[in-house]
Parts: sequence; C-alpha cells; structure tokens
Amino acid sequence: MSEKLSEVRQLMLQAGVDAYFLPHNDPHNNEYLAEPDKRMPFISGFKGSNGQMLITQSQALLWTDGRYWIAAGKELYEGWTLMKLKKGEPRYYEWIVQNLPKGSVVGFDPKIITAEALENRRKYFQDLGYEFRALEQNLVNSVWTDRPGYSEEPVTVLDVQYSGASIKDKVNQIRPKMKELNQHYLFTGVMDEIAWLLNLRGNDIEYNPLFFSYLLVHIPNDHEFNLHLFVNYHKVEPIHSYLRENHVTIHDYSDVEHFITEVTSPVVIDKSETNYFIFSKLKEPFHAKSIISHLKAIKNSTECEGFRNCHIRDGIAVCRYFAWLKDQLHKGNQVTEWTGSEELRKLRAEEPLNKGLSFSTISSVGSNAAIIHYEPTEESAAQITAQSIYLLDSGGHYLDGTTDTTRTVHFGEPSDWEKECYTRVLLGNLDLVRVVWPKWSNLSGNEIELLARRHLWEKGLDFQHATGHGVGHYLCVHEGPQVLSIGCKEPFEVGMNVTNEPGYYEEGAFGIRIEDVMLVVEKNPGFIGFENVTMVPYEKNLMKLEMISDKDKEFINNYHSVVWDKLSRVLEERRDYFTLEWLRKATSPI
Repeated sequence: MSEKLSEVRQLMLQAGVDAYFLPHNDPHNNEYLAEPDKRMPFISGFKGSNGQMLITQSQALLWTDGRYWIAAGKELYEGWTLMKLKKGEPRYYEWIVQNLPKGSVVGFDPKIITAEALENRRKYFQDLGYEFRALEQNLVNSVWTDRPGYSEEPVTVLDVQYSGASIKDKVNQIRPKMKELNQHYLFTGVMDEIAWLLNLRGNDIEYNPLFFSYLLVHIPNDHEFNLHLFVNYHKVEPIHSYLRENHVTIHDYSDVEHFITEVTSPVVIDKSETNYFIFSKLKEPFHAKSIISHLKAIKNSTECEGFRNCHIRDGIAVCRYFAWLKDQLHKGNQVTEWTGSEELRKLRAEEPLNKGLSFSTISSVGSNAAIIHYEPTEESAAQITAQSIYLLDSGGHYLDGTTDTTRTVHFGEPSDWEKECYTRVLLGNLDLVRVVWPKWSNLSGNEIELLARRHLWEKGLDFQHATGHGVGHYLCVHEGPQVLSIGCKEPFEVGMNVTNEPGYYEEGAFGIRIEDVMLVVEKNPGFIGFENVTMVPYEKNLMKLEMISDKDKEFINNYHSVVWDKLSRVLEERRDYFTLEWLRKATSPI
C-alpha cells in the first residue's frame, strides 16, 4: 500500500496541506463501519475499530488504544508507525506542534469529524499558529479506485411486541425534554437513535442492524409531531404505509443538506455526535446533550424481559458449543479458532428469533487470547488444544435483545499462575454484580469500576480496557451513555444495562476475560443493584479454590443453580441429553 500512500501525499501537495488527519469514522460517527468507510484498513492495514491516522510527506502514524496495540503491531503496513494512546504519550495534535513548523496546514474531511471535536482542535491549532482546514474531497477515497458500494438491503419494522413502545410512545418521551429546552426541532444522524425511535432495523453495517439515515423531529405543540427521515428511498419502499401512519415523511438521503439549510428555527443537536459538515449547514443550531441516547439506554419492561429471554436461548447455544468442543478435543479431532467460531455461529442461528451475530466472534487460544480484540481468519487460525487457555467472546442479535458473553476455559491442566489470574478476574466480576447503592447517590461507572480491578491490583496486574458498556436492544452491542469506566459520570438508572468484563492479558502467553450482561434493577426500596442475565457457567477448572471465600463459593453455586434451572428445562424439552450432561457437570457445586 506504499503506492497508495504516495498517491495521498501527492493529493496533499495539490490541496496545499502539510499533514492529513483521518479518524476511523463515518458521517454518522459509528463505532463499526460499513465496507466503503473502512479507510483505515485500506490505507494502513490495521483492522481495529478505533484509530486516528496522520499522514505527512515523511511519516504515516496511527494512534489506537490498549485493546489493539498487539494487533496493530502485526497488521500495520510497512511505512506506518504505531502510536499508543496512553498517558504521557503525545496525541496526534500534540505530535503536530512538536514536529511540524508553525504555519503548517492540517487537512481533514469535515464529514467524518464531529462538530465538537472540530471546534476543540481548530482553536487548539489556531492558538499555536497552525491551520486546521476542511477539504471537500476525502483524499483516501480519491485513491481507493475499487472502493465498494453501500448496502442495498431493505429496512424492516421491529414489531411493538419486541420493542415494547410505539413511535408515538417514544416521541411522547422526547416531548417533555424538548419542552424543557423550549424548542420544537431536534436533529440526529446517530443511526441507532433513529432505528430505536422509528422501531426500524437494517443491515447496512455488518453485525449492526442499522441503516444509513438522518432524522429531523418536529414537535410543534403538545399533541402533534412530524418526523422527516432522510434515507435511501427504495430501501423503505415496502414499509411506506407504516411510515405514513406514524407521521414520517420520507426524503432521499442526499437531500438532508438542502433541507436542514431551509429550517430557520433553532434545531436541537448534539455537537459530540454530529459531523461538522452537517452542523455547519444549520442556520441556528441549539446544542444539547443527546435526548434520545439517554431514553434509549433505559429499557422498558418488555425490553428487559427480552434480554432475560434471549440470554437463555443464547446460553443454550454457547453451552452446546462448549459441550461439542470438549468432545471434539477428547476424541482427538482438530478444531481451529476459526472452525470453532463457525460452529458456534451455526448453533446460534438455530435459536428462535436469532438475527445473526452481534459482533465478530473472538475465538482465541493461548497467546492469541492476549490480543484483546483478536479475530481469527480461516487461513491463520490456531488449533484449539487442551493444553492452553481458550477465550471465547461472542454474541448474537435476537428480535427481543442482544447478547455479549465472554467465557475463558481450559480443557486440560492449567498452571497455578493461570488459575490465580483467572480467579482474580472472577472475584472482580463477582464484586461488581453484587454491589448495591442508594438511588440518591447517583453512582456511575466512575465510582464502582475499581471493584473489578482491586483483586488484580493487589498482585500488580491490570487490564487496558473499560470494564463494561451498555448493550442495545437488538441494536449496537456497544451502547452509551452509561459505561463502567474511570471518568464516566453518567449515573446508573433502573432499566439501563451494562456489561461486566474484567480481564487479564499476558502477552505471548494467555488472556483471560469473563463477561456478563447486567440489568440495573431496584434491589430494596431506595436502592439499586445489578441482575446478571447471562446464562453460561463460569470455568470451575480454572478456579483456585483456596482463594475463594465461602461467601463467594455460595454465590457461584447459586448462580450455577439458576443457569442449570433455566437451561436444563429447555435442553430436556429438546432431548439434548449430550449438552445436558455437560451442563450438569459445569454447574455442579464447588
């Protein structure tokens, strides 16, 4: 790809810029991207979901976080340098002022940088004597001659029996928030917000049931509302009547720029979620934190029950897989990380209401498990053996919910050190799921995240990722605003959910992670806590029992009893005695 990099540099000269900044992003600020928006792997080779690139005439630099350092070190093309996003290391904008002379011009694509980020960076550069300049054409797109097209698959309706609320119900949740702001228009380009509000799902991005669109919400008074949806017109042709019945006017996706320019009233918009190109077209933007994001994060009773139910079915699929895998290894049959993940994909697809995977399965053995977001390929996948730790992080979409489960197992004799590390991760997981706090305290992930790390910290160990994230309801597997992470100030509220996924990764040796999805529920009057809805046993073979207190053992046994009770009934009905026997052993008391 050095030739393509040279072509980009030639275009930089023509555009009069000394550096070109390119975040791994699209016009909708999606975490995961459609194929035509994957400029980062095209030009740099790096396939992770987070990265920022900076190209100068002499250097090509890529910044990413700790989840991807090992992977990026292996994947980056020749001529690229990995820059680690961590404390004490320069960010891209700091690197620019440290290495480029004053007066240098940094080019960027205004469609893939948020308005908030643009304002911050532009002021930073101006204050230091640099120019941050928007370019009309994305330079990588210009050299990507065989760039793929966008999906043409139709948009579908998610029935209210699964969503638990109609479009009107959801607009009525937005209405009082808009009244507080004394505004009548709200604009969003966040695709999962649009899918949630309209009870629609698509297939424009792999593993994400989304469709490319923008939405303008107009609430003129206490009773009426109008919704303007900007979308590829033919993708919604089969559901025109549904949209009309729900006060949705359809516009072509490309008409959004002209339409919003004509809106003369103030428009509520979140600068942290909206690309600068769109933001700059509004005559009177009214910045406010996303209303829809917060409402979407609080699941209604139907959605909460859907999460409980889909995790039972998903737990069946994962347990069937582990039973099958253990049997294959016992028989001496070869199973690779790739063939194993494919087997699990088939098992999930057999479960009722399944709509595919919620992300690319992380099926990793031995040293590969230390690569936090490892993704096996058919060509390079390692063989799964009984001599090494095996980490499986996987999930599925169902009409009634989305799952994200990680289990770390060992089919042979783990070392004492592996057992100690696993046990410390497990104890952190248990500490989190059991925490209870008063509602008035407004606790967030910032205050309680350390519970998942304290047993690791006692030994001088840690992990380089957040402890948990929200999960969408048959939407994106990563959802905010609630996060279990240092620095997250979003209070947990009843109805939210969050994953609980502490880990430990020893480069070149093994990786451990245990992940559950937890609902935020009322525990006692005035108190909040978590309910673990993931239904897959922990790995008893990796537990160092002398490190586990009687209270912890009781909690593990009670959890395993619940898993047995919920899954065994389904397995007995299906007469799947093979998986049932595996489950009986996996959930027997310690």
